[in-house]
Amino acid sequence: MTEIVRINSDTSLWEFINRVRGLHDALLHEAILLHPGYVDEAQLMWGDSDLPDARLIFQSQIEDVLALQVDLKRVSRFGFNPRRELELEGEMTRNGEVALFLTGRDGSDFCEIRAAQVEYRMLGREFLGSAYKLARLDSDSD
Repeated sequence: MTEIVRINSDTSLWEFINRVRGLHDALLHEAILLHPGYVDEAQLMWGDSDLPDARLIFQSQIEDVLALQVDLKRVSRFGFNPRRELELEGEMTRNGEVALFLTGRDGSDFCEIRAAQVEYRMLGREFLGSAYKLARLDSDSD
Protein backbone atom coordinates (compact mmCIF):
# COMPACT_ATOMS: atom_id res chain seq x y z
CA MET A 1 0.00 0.00 0.00
CA THR A 2 1.28 3.43 -0.85
CA GLU A 3 1.66 6.34 1.52
CA ILE A 4 -1.38 8.43 2.41
CA VAL A 5 -0.64 12.13 1.98
CA ARG A 6 -2.72 14.90 3.58
CA ILE A 7 -3.30 18.17 1.75
CA ASN A 8 -3.20 20.85 4.45
CA SER A 9 -1.30 23.79 2.99
CA ASP A 10 -0.75 25.68 -0.25
CA THR A 11 2.53 23.79 -0.64
CA SER A 12 1.02 20.31 -0.21
CA LEU A 13 -1.84 21.26 -2.57
CA TRP A 14 0.62 22.46 -5.23
CA GLU A 15 2.69 19.26 -4.78
CA PHE A 16 -0.46 17.13 -5.20
CA ILE A 17 -1.57 18.89 -8.39
CA ASN A 18 1.92 18.56 -9.86
CA ARG A 19 2.33 14.95 -8.73
CA VAL A 20 -0.85 13.92 -10.53
CA ARG A 21 -0.02 16.28 -13.41
CA GLY A 22 -3.31 18.10 -13.07
CA LEU A 23 -5.15 14.85 -13.89
CA HIS A 24 -4.65 15.40 -17.62
CA ASP A 25 -5.35 12.18 -19.56
CA ALA A 26 -7.38 10.90 -16.61
CA LEU A 27 -11.01 10.24 -15.75
CA LEU A 28 -13.08 10.05 -12.60
CA HIS A 29 -13.97 6.35 -12.58
CA GLU A 30 -15.80 6.23 -9.24
CA ALA A 31 -17.20 8.65 -6.68
CA ILE A 32 -19.07 7.84 -3.51
CA LEU A 33 -20.55 10.10 -0.82
CA LEU A 34 -20.78 8.66 2.69
CA HIS A 35 -23.16 10.54 4.95
CA PRO A 36 -22.87 10.03 8.73
CA GLY A 37 -26.58 10.73 9.15
CA TYR A 38 -29.12 7.94 9.18
CA VAL A 39 -32.73 6.99 9.85
CA ASP A 40 -33.12 4.57 12.76
CA GLU A 41 -35.63 1.74 13.25
CA ALA A 42 -38.13 4.21 14.77
CA GLN A 43 -37.80 6.30 11.58
CA LEU A 44 -36.09 9.13 13.46
CA MET A 45 -33.41 11.02 11.56
CA TRP A 46 -29.98 11.52 13.14
CA GLY A 47 -27.09 13.68 11.93
CA ASP A 48 -28.95 15.00 8.90
CA SER A 49 -27.18 18.37 9.12
CA ASP A 50 -23.70 16.79 9.34
CA LEU A 51 -21.49 17.01 6.28
CA PRO A 52 -20.72 13.84 4.31
CA ASP A 53 -17.36 12.31 3.48
CA ALA A 54 -16.43 11.18 -0.03
CA ARG A 55 -13.99 8.93 -1.84
CA LEU A 56 -12.96 9.38 -5.47
CA ILE A 57 -11.05 6.96 -7.69
CA PHE A 58 -9.36 8.37 -10.79
CA GLN A 59 -7.79 6.30 -13.55
CA SER A 60 -5.07 7.73 -15.75
CA GLN A 61 -3.13 7.01 -18.92
CA ILE A 62 0.01 8.44 -17.28
CA GLU A 63 2.40 5.60 -16.33
CA ASP A 64 3.35 6.96 -12.89
CA VAL A 65 -0.23 8.07 -12.09
CA LEU A 66 -2.16 4.93 -13.09
CA ALA A 67 -4.81 5.34 -10.43
CA LEU A 68 -5.46 7.72 -7.57
CA GLN A 69 -7.68 7.60 -4.49
CA VAL A 70 -8.80 10.89 -2.94
CA ASP A 71 -10.52 10.85 0.45
CA LEU A 72 -12.48 13.92 1.56
CA LYS A 73 -13.86 14.65 5.03
CA ARG A 74 -16.77 17.00 5.72
CA VAL A 75 -17.61 17.80 2.10
CA SER A 76 -19.43 21.13 1.86
CA ARG A 77 -19.70 21.25 -1.94
CA PHE A 78 -19.63 18.46 -4.52
CA GLY A 79 -20.17 19.45 -8.13
CA PHE A 80 -18.99 17.48 -11.14
CA ASN A 81 -19.72 17.65 -14.86
CA PRO A 82 -18.64 14.40 -16.57
CA ARG A 83 -18.71 16.06 -20.01
CA ARG A 84 -15.80 18.37 -19.23
CA GLU A 85 -12.13 17.42 -19.53
CA LEU A 86 -10.17 17.17 -16.29
CA GLU A 87 -7.65 19.93 -15.65
CA LEU A 88 -7.14 19.94 -11.87
CA GLU A 89 -6.53 23.21 -10.04
CA GLY A 90 -7.13 24.07 -6.41
CA GLU A 91 -6.80 26.47 -3.52
CA MET A 92 -6.85 26.62 0.25
CA THR A 93 -9.86 28.73 1.26
CA ARG A 94 -9.95 31.39 3.96
CA ASN A 95 -11.89 29.10 6.26
CA GLY A 96 -9.31 26.30 5.87
CA GLU A 97 -11.14 24.12 3.36
CA VAL A 98 -9.46 22.59 0.34
CA ALA A 99 -11.19 23.59 -2.91
CA LEU A 100 -10.54 21.32 -5.90
CA PHE A 101 -11.55 22.56 -9.35
CA LEU A 102 -11.53 19.32 -11.35
CA THR A 103 -11.97 21.07 -14.69
CA GLY A 104 -9.98 24.19 -13.86
CA ARG A 105 -11.04 27.41 -12.18
CA ASP A 106 -13.04 28.44 -15.26
CA GLY A 107 -15.26 25.40 -14.73
CA SER A 108 -15.81 25.95 -11.01
CA ASP A 109 -19.53 26.64 -11.51
CA PHE A 110 -19.92 23.02 -12.64
CA CYS A 111 -16.97 21.13 -11.14
CA GLU A 112 -15.92 22.15 -7.67
CA ILE A 113 -15.38 20.06 -4.57
CA ARG A 114 -14.77 21.61 -1.15
CA ALA A 115 -13.85 19.66 1.96
CA ALA A 116 -12.45 20.34 5.42
CA GLN A 117 -9.80 17.64 4.95
CA VAL A 118 -8.34 15.95 1.87
CA GLU A 119 -5.96 12.99 1.69
CA TYR A 120 -4.78 10.98 -1.29
CA ARG A 121 -2.77 7.93 -2.22
CA MET A 122 -1.50 6.54 -5.46
CA LEU A 123 -3.01 3.21 -6.48
CA GLY A 124 -1.61 0.40 -8.60
CA ARG A 125 -2.44 -1.28 -11.85
CA GLU A 126 -5.15 -3.38 -10.12
CA PHE A 127 -7.36 -0.26 -10.11
CA LEU A 128 -7.36 -0.02 -13.91
CA GLY A 129 -10.14 -1.58 -15.97
CA SER A 130 -13.92 -1.41 -15.90
CA ALA A 131 -14.52 -3.06 -12.49
CA TYR A 132 -15.75 -0.83 -9.68
CA LYS A 133 -13.93 -1.08 -6.36
CA LEU A 134 -16.11 1.21 -4.19
CA ALA A 135 -19.59 -0.02 -5.05
CA ARG A 136 -21.13 -2.90 -6.93
CA LEU A 137 -24.03 -2.51 -9.30
CA ASP A 138 -26.98 -4.87 -8.77
CA SER A 139 -26.25 -6.47 -12.16
CA ASP A 140 -22.75 -7.43 -10.89
CA SER A 141 -24.24 -10.04 -8.54
CA ASP A 142 -25.63 -12.20 -11.38
